[in-house]
Amino acid sequence: MIAFNLVGTKKNSGTKTFNINFLKEISRLKNDDNIVVYVPKFYLDDQKLVFPENTKIIIKSNLFENFLIRFIWMHFFLPVELKVKKIKVLFSSSNYSPLFLNFLNIKSVLFVHTVLPWLHFDLIPGYRIKNFFIKIIMQISIQNAKYIIVPSKYAKDSLIKKLKIVPEKINVINLGADHVFELKEYKDEIANFNYSQKYILSVISCVKYHNILNLLKSYKDFINEKNSEIKFVLVLTILDKEYFKTLKNFVKNNFDKNQIIILPNLEKKYLSNIYRNSLLYIFTSYSETFGITLLEAMNFDLPLLLSKTQCFEEINGNIPQYFDPDNVSDIKNKLIKIVDIETNNSQVKLDKNITQQHLKKYLWKNTVQKTYEVLKKIN
Repeated sequence: MIAFNLVGTKKNSGTKTFNINFLKEISRLKNDDNIVVYVPKFYLDDQKLVFPENTKIIIKSNLFENFLIRFIWMHFFLPVELKVKKIKVLFSSSNYSPLFLNFLNIKSVLFVHTVLPWLHFDLIPGYRIKNFFIKIIMQISIQNAKYIIVPSKYAKDSLIKKLKIVPEKINVINLGADHVFELKEYKDEIANFNYSQKYILSVISCVKYHNILNLLKSYKDFINEKNSEIKFVLVLTILDKEYFKTLKNFVKNNFDKNQIIILPNLEKKYLSNIYRNSLLYIFTSYSETFGITLLEAMNFDLPLLLSKTQCFEEINGNIPQYFDPDNVSDIKNKLIKIVDIETNNSQVKLDKNITQQHLKKYLWKNTVQKTYEVLKKIN
């Protein structure tokens, strides 16, 4: 018997996107085994999903949005419940798994979404002690797992190098991106937002490892050099409040009113029109393992300007243009190259045939089916 633990955060994040789309595909999964799925109530809100008879959904309270409640339940209550239900294999979707599975003879398959704790620990938001504790829990979970799943070869190489994990233990299974096709169906508009203005867009978590400050510096040089009226719209999921204050102070001291438009913690339904009307999409990061918002922007045929990282090049190929995330001049020059200031700030759309074919490589049904095959091997 197989169990899936999809209990996670309510905040907009890659993990939330993963859990919700993974859950949708579980409802369509043709499986031979009895399956148990743990999921918080807020992942089922506004969704009408019908599951096969051999798939049992166990709904957890919205109180599980709280990290401490979720953590205590996962490590001290879930293992006992799994043993009572005679679960043989547990899939954990959110970077770590219950500590005591091995003592109960329950095999663990773990999806690892981030390698930041081993590459850029000092840039992770939150309290250092808490982050160190989570890093240790992640490391124990990885070492105790029968198999690990990661969304890119970059993530696999990082775990092999930093944690000395044997390659045979790590499965590369790309995330899906076909939820972006549904995104185009949303027509909701933000009150008092001017969709006809020309603007650059970034949909990004407000954290230090995204180095948003360099984007703002390069944008400042860009508008000064070209005397441009193009705005910069930042759709921010605020995970680091102190860094957010730093960004707001920089904006206040360096830009005129409305040159920078910050939309914090925006609901998903508003993203479609924000993407659709932007000139180009820009994103920077020191370390990602996939990058879903980049594929969302690609679905709207937006020119992409991304930091040059192994993962982004692996997932997006030669469709975007890339910049050095630590070189403000390089970012500015790439902005000038993409945005044709002298011809009415026009933009060159990506080739729709190329982008749509590229997006078809990343399907959630493949993510779930390949994950299920890993679980079946040890069930």
